Amino acid sequence: MCLRSRKVSGFTLVELLVVIAIIGILVGLLLPAVQSAREAARRMQCSNNIKQLGLAIHNYADTFKIFPANANERDSVNVAQNRFTNGFSFLSKLLPFFEQRNLHSQLNFSLKLTDGYPNANDRTRNYGVIQTIVPVFLCPSDPTQGVRSDLAAWWAWPAEASGTFQPVSRGGPAAVTCYKGYQGQGFDTNPPNGPFERSSVGGPVSFRSFMDGTTNVLTIGERSPSYSPWASWAACNGVWVMTDYPINAIRKTKPTPDPTEVGGIKYGAISMHVGGVQVGMGDGSVHFLSESIDFLTYQQLGNLADGLPVGGFSPP
Repeated sequence: MCLRSRKVSGFTLVELLVVIAIIGILVGLLLPAVQSAREAARRMQCSNNIKQLGLAIHNYADTFKIFPANANERDSVNVAQNRFTNGFSFLSKLLPFFEQRNLHSQLNFSLKLTDGYPNANDRTRNYGVIQTIVPVFLCPSDPTQGVRSDLAAWWAWPAEASGTFQPVSRGGPAAVTCYKGYQGQGFDTNPPNGPFERSSVGGPVSFRSFMDGTTNVLTIGERSPSYSPWASWAACNGVWVMTDYPINAIRKTKPTPDPTEVGGIKYGAISMHVGGVQVGMGDGSVHFLSESIDFLTYQQLGNLADGLPVGGFSPP
């Protein structure tokens, strides 16, 4: 009997290695594209968050004819220093204007921000309520935790129980925000040179205050809690951005996220986006400002009445 030999088809070792190499190359080419697409989606969501806050500011101003201010009543015990007592932020006052009316109703603005301390679990008191995470306040590109217990000392100023600064100042817990209001250069200026000063010592701001035009003034910007320990959305002492420092200056100083105090740079605009930050203008528009923007132009954009409008400003 004659036996026929059968030819078995298949890949050789060399062919298999070539196929694996090609797949590896394709994956290497695809991953950056996927990451880029994901960041583009996150940046779009971030832009939508700022847009909602910008519209909320307009709705608030239409209702009350002024912008929401940081802090509440003047402290009758400390009038000479123009300090304030309750410590609530302008963001807490915007809550009803972007579908957070229920959360707003849980806050008692006639009491201090830290009312209920040290019981952080009592959601019938302010100190419990301010630990509520508000998704609109968080940039999806930022890895920060929604509730932080490592905030800066005096994060709740001036809402401490006494002038001796109680332990409530030493870190939280409190829910955070990635978005802050621009206050131009410096803080507590009188008259205000930005829409959202740390305190309302200089009086209320309205759209009539925008002498340079609403399209030429920054209102909302990013300051990442991953780099800044001043981050509670409810507290006035930290929900502002200064134009004293270039955009993302702290990321160049400390590339690794670290929410510790690093000089004054922690008050500058900081984002986790590559190359710049998202900002909202007085007219409600949202733009991406590059780190390479001329620093003088950036400072002019932060001042609502410096007489130096940057007409024709067109961010990329």
